[in-house]
Amino acid sequence: LPGGYPNLLGDDEVAQIAHAYGPNTERLLAVKRRFDPDHVFRAIPLPVSS
Repeated sequence: LPGGYPNLLGDDEVAQIAHAYGPNTERLLAVKRRFDPDHVFRAIPLPVSS
């Protein structure tokens, strides 16, 4: 994978996290906001939404 495996990245690797999700970033963040608005589930670092 071009950005690496998201589950192996640390929270401080912001640029690499965004690269790992690539063009799917906004769609995945929208799903996260819809189904987990209280951030109960957190296993891997997520990119910062734009």
